[in-house]
Amino acid sequence: METAGPGAEIELLERVLLRLGNADTDEKLENTVGKFLTPVILKINSPHNVVRAKVVEVLTHIKRRITSRGQVQIPVEALLEQYAASDSTTILKNFAIIFITMGFPRLPLEQQAALAAKVVCCEAKLENYQDKLFTLLLPILSDIKIPDDPAQRAELLQLKDKPAISASFLSLLQDVLLLPYGITQEQDVPPGLSPYSFKRVIANSWRAEELEKIKKGIVRFLCASVFTDSEIFVPLVVASADTRFSVATPAIAELSKLCTMLDFNNPAATSALYTLFIGNQNQLTERQTRPCCARVRQKLLSYLIKCRSKGINVGKGLQVIFDGLFGTNTNVKCKVLALQFVELVLRDGPREVVSKVSKVMLTGITKVIGRDSVEPNDVQNAAYSALAQHARSFPQDVSQDLKLVLGYFNNLATCEPILHSSIREALVSMAPAFAWKTKTKSDAMDVDSDGDPSEVQLDGQQHLLLAMLLDNAESKIQIVQNVTSVFLTSCYPEFYAPARYLLLLIAGERNSLRENVTTYLYGTSKKDHVNYSMLSSVEQAGKHNSESISDFNHLSLEQRRVVLPSFHVMMAHVHEMANKRLKKSSSCVVVGRTKLPYSLEVYEEMLDYLRLCLWYSAGVVAAPGDEKYTHDLRNYITINYAEEETNALHQYLHFVQRGVEAKRTESSLLCLYDLLNAAPELFASKQLHLLEPLGNSLKDVSEVMRINVAQVYGILWACGLQDDKFDLEVGECLASLAQRTLEHKHGWLLVLGHTFNRKIEQLKEQKSTKDYGNWTQFINAVKVIAKMLCETRWLLVSAAVKCTSMIGKTVEIPNVQVEIQVPCSNNDDEDDEELAEYKSIEASTKMVIFGVVFQLLRSTSARQKIREEAAKCLGYLAIGDGAHFTKRNLDKFLTLAKVQKDAALNIAISEAIVSTLCGYDVNKGPPTDTFKNVHCTNEDFEQFLNALIRLVVEPNPQSRQAISVWLLAVVKHCSNRPAVLKKKQLLQFAFTELLSDDSEFVQDVASRGLGLVYALSDANSQGELANSLLDQLIGGKRQVNQVSGDTELFAEGMLGKTPTGGNITTYKELCSLASDLNQPDMIYQFMQLANHNAAWTSKLGAAFGLKTLSAESRQKMQPYLGKIIPRLYRYKYDPTPKIQNSMISIWDTIVSDSKEITEQYYWEILRELLDNLTCTEWRVRIACCLAVRDLLKRPNGLRLRTEEQLPIASTAASCSASPRRVTPETMDVDELPEPELRELWYQLFRVMDDIHEGTRMTAHGTASFLGKLCVLASSSEHGKSGTAVAASILPYLLEVGVGHKVADIRKVSIKTISEMIDSSGALIAPHLATLIPCLLRATGELENTKLSYVSTRLGADNEAQEAVDSLRAEAAKSHHTMETINKCVRFIDYQVLERMTPELLELMKTSVNLGTKIGCAHFVCLISIRLGKEMTPLVGKYLGACFGGIKDRNMTVRKYNASAIGHLMGLAKEQSIKNLFGKLDDLYTEQPGNRSIPLTIQSINKRHHELLKDYMDCMLPLIFFGMHEEQTEENKANIELWKDLWNDISPGDAGIRLNLHVIIPKLESALTDASWSRKAQAANVIQNIATRLSSSLEEADRVRLIRLLLSGLQGRTFEGKERLLQALAALCKNLDRQHEICGSIIEAAMREARKQEPLYRTMALGALGDILDVLEADRFEEVYNMIWYLIEKKELRAADSDDDDEPSSSMAKKELTADERNKRAQILNKLKEVVWETLGKSWPKHATVTQHRYQLFFAENCTNILSESTRPVQVSLLAALTKYIERLYIFDEAAKLPESPLERNNLEKKPKTDTPPPLQTREAIVQKICSDVLAAVTLASGVPHTGLKKEALNIVLMLIKRLSPKRDQATLALLKQNFETNLTKFQRDSAPEVRCRIKDIEEKLSKLDHTN
Repeated sequence: METAGPGAEIELLERVLLRLGNADTDEKLENTVGKFLTPVILKINSPHNVVRAKVVEVLTHIKRRITSRGQVQIPVEALLEQYAASDSTTILKNFAIIFITMGFPRLPLEQQAALAAKVVCCEAKLENYQDKLFTLLLPILSDIKIPDDPAQRAELLQLKDKPAISASFLSLLQDVLLLPYGITQEQDVPPGLSPYSFKRVIANSWRAEELEKIKKGIVRFLCASVFTDSEIFVPLVVASADTRFSVATPAIAELSKLCTMLDFNNPAATSALYTLFIGNQNQLTERQTRPCCARVRQKLLSYLIKCRSKGINVGKGLQVIFDGLFGTNTNVKCKVLALQFVELVLRDGPREVVSKVSKVMLTGITKVIGRDSVEPNDVQNAAYSALAQHARSFPQDVSQDLKLVLGYFNNLATCEPILHSSIREALVSMAPAFAWKTKTKSDAMDVDSDGDPSEVQLDGQQHLLLAMLLDNAESKIQIVQNVTSVFLTSCYPEFYAPARYLLLLIAGERNSLRENVTTYLYGTSKKDHVNYSMLSSVEQAGKHNSESISDFNHLSLEQRRVVLPSFHVMMAHVHEMANKRLKKSSSCVVVGRTKLPYSLEVYEEMLDYLRLCLWYSAGVVAAPGDEKYTHDLRNYITINYAEEETNALHQYLHFVQRGVEAKRTESSLLCLYDLLNAAPELFASKQLHLLEPLGNSLKDVSEVMRINVAQVYGILWACGLQDDKFDLEVGECLASLAQRTLEHKHGWLLVLGHTFNRKIEQLKEQKSTKDYGNWTQFINAVKVIAKMLCETRWLLVSAAVKCTSMIGKTVEIPNVQVEIQVPCSNNDDEDDEELAEYKSIEASTKMVIFGVVFQLLRSTSARQKIREEAAKCLGYLAIGDGAHFTKRNLDKFLTLAKVQKDAALNIAISEAIVSTLCGYDVNKGPPTDTFKNVHCTNEDFEQFLNALIRLVVEPNPQSRQAISVWLLAVVKHCSNRPAVLKKKQLLQFAFTELLSDDSEFVQDVASRGLGLVYALSDANSQGELANSLLDQLIGGKRQVNQVSGDTELFAEGMLGKTPTGGNITTYKELCSLASDLNQPDMIYQFMQLANHNAAWTSKLGAAFGLKTLSAESRQKMQPYLGKIIPRLYRYKYDPTPKIQNSMISIWDTIVSDSKEITEQYYWEILRELLDNLTCTEWRVRIACCLAVRDLLKRPNGLRLRTEEQLPIASTAASCSASPRRVTPETMDVDELPEPELRELWYQLFRVMDDIHEGTRMTAHGTASFLGKLCVLASSSEHGKSGTAVAASILPYLLEVGVGHKVADIRKVSIKTISEMIDSSGALIAPHLATLIPCLLRATGELENTKLSYVSTRLGADNEAQEAVDSLRAEAAKSHHTMETINKCVRFIDYQVLERMTPELLELMKTSVNLGTKIGCAHFVCLISIRLGKEMTPLVGKYLGACFGGIKDRNMTVRKYNASAIGHLMGLAKEQSIKNLFGKLDDLYTEQPGNRSIPLTIQSINKRHHELLKDYMDCMLPLIFFGMHEEQTEENKANIELWKDLWNDISPGDAGIRLNLHVIIPKLESALTDASWSRKAQAANVIQNIATRLSSSLEEADRVRLIRLLLSGLQGRTFEGKERLLQALAALCKNLDRQHEICGSIIEAAMREARKQEPLYRTMALGALGDILDVLEADRFEEVYNMIWYLIEKKELRAADSDDDDEPSSSMAKKELTADERNKRAQILNKLKEVVWETLGKSWPKHATVTQHRYQLFFAENCTNILSESTRPVQVSLLAALTKYIERLYIFDEAAKLPESPLERNNLEKKPKTDTPPPLQTREAIVQKICSDVLAAVTLASGVPHTGLKKEALNIVLMLIKRLSPKRDQATLALLKQNFETNLTKFQRDSAPEVRCRIKDIEEKLSKLDHTN
C-alpha cells in the first residue's frame, strides 16, 4: 500500500472500504480485517490530513462492523507488534490499542496465554495504555496454563529484565485485590487505593462474582513462581485478608510457605508493609494512597511483628503503632497486634533510633491503659506486656516517673482479675529501673564510705517509693503483696533494713509468698536448710559494691551469698515501726494480756531474722545457738549493751521479752536463751519477772516447748537468784516434784539439770571453794535424778539422762547411797510393765548411773533417741569424773560393736568415745590449748586403737559399721596422739578393708577415713600410702572373712537389695583415673569429694564433716584437668545413682564454672565419649549416650571443626592413639571436614543395635537429638560449616542408616535426611537410588497402626473402609517420608531413575503396606511430571507394575495406581499403550465390577485426552459396553463413571454410529461368552443402539445384530435372557417386514414365550407382542392357542416352573406362607396383563381371514372374562379391545364377508350349550361386536377406577372413529344410547383424562348428529 501521493493512498483506502462493504459474511469480514487492518492503521502516520481523515473513516467503519460481530477475529498479534515497534507514534498506538482491547478477549484461551508476554511488555512508558493492556490479562489469569518447569515459569511473562513493568503489573494486581466487592464509581476511594488507582480498576465495572473470579486468578498466578517471593509477598498479604474464602484460603496457604523463605531482616522485603498500612504519602493528591482497611491492617501487623533487625523501620513503625491504636480504620485485633509490634520495636529495633522516640511510645501505651480506660481486656493485657518490654529495654524512661508505678499499683488493686498477670508483669519489669545499682554516686541510695557501711541515704523519690511499698506490703490482695516483694528485693540492697522489714511483714502475713521471701532473706526457701556459710553481715563484709543486687538475683540458689543488715540498724528500724504501730490500736494484736505490734506469725519472722542478724553482727558465721561461738556473742553484747532506750540490744531485749510475755514460742524462747546464755550477769537478774509465765509453760504438752523453757528457767535460777534463794527454790522444787503430773515433772527435772549445770559453771568461774559433796540440795537432786533413771516412763528416763549429762560434764557426781526400785528377778511377765513387781534396793549413785545408762545404750527395746542420749551421757560422765568412768567406758564401748544399731547411734557412740579419750566436749573444743587428759594415757589410747583395728576384720555387718565410724572419729579428733601417726599404714589397710564392704555407708566412712590418714602424713609417707592404696583397690583382693555358725552375713533389710557394693565401683573408677594421671595421691581428694551419704547431713554427722579441697590441692590438679575432666564428665551420667551422685559431687567441687570448663575441654570430652560408647559394660554405654546428649546441648548449636579452623590431621592422629576408637572400614576420617560427627553417628548406630534394651532406648534418644542438631547445623545460613556437616554425615546416613536392618535406625536416618534436604539437597543426588525406595518402604512401616486396625475391622462395610483408607492414603502422602521424596524429586534425572527402577518395581509388586503402595503410586506421578518424555524407555515397566496395582484388593490402592497410569500413558510407547488397553479389556472381562478400570481410563482422559482419540478403537467399545451393565446399588457409581467417560469422549448418537464397526465385534464376543451377565449386558447395548439409532441403523448391521441375538436365544433360560428378547424387539422396529429373517425372529420369540417360568414368560410374551406388532405378522391363532389357558388360570402352581424337581402342587400349597401366596398371585396377575397386551398387539391388521374367524369370539370372550379379572388385568383387556377395534377389518367400508364360514382351529373348551348359527351380514356382525364391546364399557363405567374408565372411553372414541355414519347408523345410535346411559357413571371421576375424553366423545357425537 505504499504510494507516492495522497490521491493514490486515498484510492487504496477506498478499495479497502469497498472490500469491507462487500464482506457479507463473518468469514469474509474476518479475512479482510486480518489483511488490511494493520496497514490501514500504519497510514495514520501519513503527513496528509486527507489521508489521515480517510484512515479514521475506514477504522471507524471497521470498528462499527466488528463491534456487532462477536465471532470475528482481529489480528491481535500483528497489532501488538505494530504497537511495540520502536517507530510507532502516539496516535498510531491510540488506534492500535482500541483494536487490541477489542480483539484480545475474542481470541481462544491458548492464543491469549501465548500473547500474554507481548501484552505485558509492549508498553513501558504510557501508564494509561499500560493499564489497559494489563487489564486484558486479568480475566485469563485463572485459566492460563502454568509450565511445570520452574525456569519456564520465571520466563512466562519475560519480565526478568524489565523491573519497572513488573512493578507496574504487580501494582495493578494489588489494586485489584484491594478493591471491595460491589463498589461503584460514584463511591469514595476505598482504603488502600489512591484516586488514580481506583479509577483504573473501577473502569471495568466488574460484578462481585466476576471480581471474585479475577481475584482468584490473580492469587493463582501469584502462587505460580512467575515472580520472586519478595515481589508477591505484599499482594498475597492483601489477598489473605479478602472477605471471600475462595480468594483468602490459597493466599494464606502460599504465605505459610513463603514466610519460611523470606528474609524479614531485609528492609526491601518489609518496607511495602509499612507503606500499605499508612499510605504512601505522595505529594500528588491523585497518587496519594489511603491507609488500608482494618482487615488488611490486621494481616499486615501479623507479618510486621515478624520483622527483625534492619527490617524494623522505627519512623514508619511509629506511625503504624499510633494509627493502629488510635486511627479510624482499626479494631480490637489490630490494637492487640499494634501493641505486640510495639514490643518488637522496643526489643529488636535499632537502639539508638528507638531511644529517641521511646518516650513517645510510652505515652501511647499509657493512654490505652489505666483506671478510666474503656479498651477491652485483651487490648489492656497487650498494652501492659508492651509496657513491660519498655521497662526492660529503656528503664531510664520509667525511672523518671514514679507516678507511673504508683498508678499501676492502684490499678492492680482495683482492676479485674483477668488483668492481674499482665499488670504484674509490667510492674515487675519496672522494678529494676529503680534498682540501687542503676544510680550513680551522686544519685540516691549512695553509701557514705566514711560512715557506717550499713547506712543508706535516700532521695525524695526513693522515700516516696518506699512509702508506697509500705502501704502495699500489708495489702489484702495477694498479687499486690507479691509485686511489692519484687520491688523490695529488686530496688534496695539486701542489707537495707526498711526493705527487709517489709519483706518480713509479707512473709508473716502471706503463707503463699513466704517461700519466695524466705529465699531472698535467707538464701533458701526453708529456714532449716539455710547454708550459713553463704551468709555474712554488712558490718563484717566490709565495703559493699553496687552490683550486689544484680549478683544476687542472677546467681543460682547454691551460689547466692546473702548479706545481712547490721543488727543495730535493723533493730532500730523494727523498734521504731513497732512503737508507731503500738500507738495505733488498729494495727495492734492483743495476745493474752500483752499488746503486740504484729501478729504472732509476723512477730516470729521478726525474731528469727533479728536473731540471725545479731549472731552475724557478732562475727559468727554459723547457725545461731552454736555453743562453739557463744563467747563471740558474749563479747559483742558486753561491748555494745547499755541500758538506754536507743541501744539496739536493749530494744532487742524488750522486743523479745514482749514476745515471751505474750506467748512462749520457740523463736522467742531461743532469742531469750541466746541473751541469757551469752551474758547472764547482764540480763538474768532483770528477767526474773518472767519466771511465773515460764513456770506455767513447764507443763505444756509440747516436749520441745518444755525443753526450751527449762533451759531459760535454769539460767534465771542459777544466775538471777542469790545463793540462799536458789537453795530455797531448789528445795521446794524437789519437795513438790513427786506430786506433779508427768509433763510437769519432766519439765522440772530438766530445770534442775540446767540450773545445776549453770550454777556449778558459775561457781567454777568464780573459783568458789564450795564443797559439792556436802551441798544438800545438790545431793538430793542427784538422788532424785538417779531414781528417775530407773523409772518405767520413757519421758522421765529421757529427762534424767539429759540431767545426768549436764551435771556429769561439769562436776564429779557425789557417790552417795540411794534407794531405787528394780524389778524382781522371778517375775517372768516382762511385757507388762504396769503389772511387774518391783523391790527396793540401795546402791551408790555412780554405780546406779553407770549401770542404768549403759543398759539403756545396749537395750534394743529402748527408744533410739534415749539410746543416743545415753551414749553422750557416758562420754560427758568421763569428762566430769575421768578417773571413775574413762576406763569403764572404753571397755564397755568395745562390747557394743556387734549390737544392732543404726548409723546415728554409732555416730553418737563415737562422739562419746572421743569425749572419753580427749577428756572434754569435742563440740566445744578443749578448755585450754595445753589441756591433756590425764585419765587416758598414750598407752591406754594405743591399746584401745589396736582393739578397734583388730575388730575391722569381723564379718558381722553391725560390727563393721560401728568400727568404721569409731575409727573415723578417733582419727579425726585424736590425730595429735602418737599412736595415730605411728599406725597410719595400719589404719589405711583397715579403712581399705572397710571400703569394700557391702554397705554404702561403711564405704563412705572408709573413704573419709582414708582421706584423713593421708592428710595426717608427711610428703614422703603420702606417696607410699597412695601407691599402697592403688595396689589394694585395683590389683589386690579382699581378705576372706571367717564365717562361723552364728555369723550374721547380712544386716536386717539388706537382702532386699543386691549387695554388690555399688560404691566400690565408684572408687575403682576413681583409682583408675588417678592411675592414668600417674598421680595416685589424687585418689584421696576424689574420695573425699565423692561422699554424699545422707547420714553426714545430720547433726551428729556434722561433727565428722571434712573440708573441701584446699587451694593447694586445686593448684595441683590444674595440669591434669585435661584428663580428669573428660572422665569425670562421663562418670556424671552413670546410670547407677550412687556413682552418679558421687561423681557430680566431685565435679561440682573441682569445676567452678561448668559451662566454661565444658567448652574448654569439649573435644577431649567428646573423644572420651566416642571411645567408650561401645564399651563392654552396658552402664558405660548408657552413660556415654547421656553424656553426649548433654554435651551437644549448646546455645550455639553443634561445635564444629570447620568453624574453629583446627588442623584435622593432628586431631585425627591424636584420636587414633586411643585404644578404644572404632571407625567403619569405609570411613576416611582424615578426609572428612567433621570426623568426630560422622564417627558419633557410627557409634550411636552400633549402640542402637545393642542387646540391652535400656542402652538401645538411650541411644535412640541421643541419635534423635543429634539429628535435630545436624539439621540446624547444615542449614544454608551457616555457609561452609553447613556444607561440611552435610558432606560428613549425609553419605553415611544414606549408605548405612537408611537401609539398616534396625527399624529405629532407619526412622532416625530418614527423619534427619528429610529435614536436611532443603539445605543440602545437591549432595543427595548420588544416593537417591537407595534413598527413595527406603523412604517409600518406611512410609508404610511408619503408618498409624490404629487407622490400619480400624480399616481391617470395617472390612464388611466397603464404604466405611474406603473412607478410612482414603484418610490413610492422605496421611501417607503428607507423611514426612513423602515430604522428603517431594523434595528429592527435583534432583532425580533419568540415570538415577534407571538405577532405582528395579528396587522400586519390586517394592510396588511385593509390598503389603498400604502406605508404601500409595507412596509408590504417588511417586510415579511425581517423577512422570518431573522427567516427562525423558523416562519413556522405562514407562512400560512402570505401567506393568501399576497395572498390578489396579488389581489390588484395596480400592484406595487401585485408585492411586489408576491415577499413576494416567500420568504415564502420555509418555509410553505405542506398543505399551496398546498392550495396556488390551489388558484393561481382559481385566474387565474377569472383573466387571472393578472400578479401577473406568478410573484408569478417566485418568488417561483427564491428562491425555488426545491419546484416547488416537486409540478410540481400543477403548471406546469397552466404555460403551461398560455403561450398559445391569444397574445395582453396588455398581451404580461404576456405571455413572462409564457414562461420564462416554459423554466426554464420544457423546451423542453420532458417536455410536461412527464407531459401530468396533462396537459390534465386542458384542459378538460378549454374546458368545459363557457368562449370562455379559450376554444380558450385550443385549442392553444392542437395545440402546436400536433405540438411539432407530432408522439410521444400517440394514446389514441390524440383521447382523439380530442374528447375534437369535444365536444367543438358543438354549435354556438364564437370568437376563429377557434382555435379548427386548433387544430383538427393539431391532425389529425399523426392519423390513419382508426380510427373510422375520420368520426366524417370530419363531424364536414364540419359542421363548412357551417357556413355563412365569417371570421370564411374562417378559417373553411382552417382547413377542412388540415383535408381532411391529412386523404385522399374522400369528394370532398360534398365540391364542398358546396362552388361552392362562386367561382363566386361578393360581400359579409350582409345576408351572421349567424345573421338574418341584413337589406336587397340593404339598406345595400346604407349605406356602401367606407372603409367598401373595407373591405368586401378583406374578400371575402380571402374566395375565401381558397376555392381554400380547393378544391386542398380535391381532392381525391385514389378515382378514383370521379376523373373520376370531372377531366375534374375541369380543365376546373379552366381555365375559372382564368381570372376573383384577383391575390391572381389566385395564390391559380394555387396551387390547381398543387395539382390536382399531385394526378390525369388518369396520372398513370396503369390508366384505368370506364366501364360506370359517371355523376356529383352537383348543378352546366347547361350551355346554349349542353354538348359535353364524351371522350372515356385515351389519349383524358389527352390531354383535359393538354390543359385546359396549357391554364391557358399561361394566367398566361402574367401576371406580380412573385407568379402567379411561380405557373404556378410548374404546368408545375408537368405535366412533371406525363406525361408518352411513352404514352403521343403528350401531351408532346404540353407542350413543349406551354412552348417555353410562355418562353419569363416567362423570363421577373428576380425573382430567376422563373429563377430556368425555368432552371429545360428546363433540364427535354432536357432529354425527349434525351430519345426519
